[in-house]
Amino acid sequence: MIRVLFVCTGNVFRSLTAEYALKQQVDGQGRLHVSSAGTRDAPEISVREDVAAYLMDKGLDVSNHQRRLVTTELLERTDLVVAMNTDHQKTLHERHGLKAPLYMEACGKGALPLLDVDDLFARSEWYSPAAIGHIQQIIDQIVAASPALSARLLADNAGG
Repeated sequence: MIRVLFVCTGNVFRSLTAEYALKQQVDGQGRLHVSSAGTRDAPEISVREDVAAYLMDKGLDVSNHQRRLVTTELLERTDLVVAMNTDHQKTLHERHGLKAPLYMEACGKGALPLLDVDDLFARSEWYSPAAIGHIQQIIDQIVAASPALSARLLADNAGG
């Protein structure tokens, strides 16, 4: 079994989406263990209602998601760590000496970082139509790429 961990900042948007999208792809196969975590401990943040609703429209029920922080212990139990953006790669390397591919890179789609809403918008704009459109676009990219990632991981694990 391959243990996959997706990492973003707060574990309430990008890594969460990647986790649930890949779980949907491999549902019931028992060949992958998929989870997610964040680089920043921010107990005050949670999954936005609009994010949860959009994910639900895609068949991804995240209502029971519990955000968590990346720890050394978690990383030691993981075979593949995947970063959602270059800042996550940098944090994983600086804190844990770990080199992690970007999500799109792991999917075979090139080293494309997936930017968070706060990378592009001021806090006062986080719920603007443009910000919501960006969030939905990132979710769509993650979900659309998950079959390629599933196929790659399952092919790599075909012998085991």
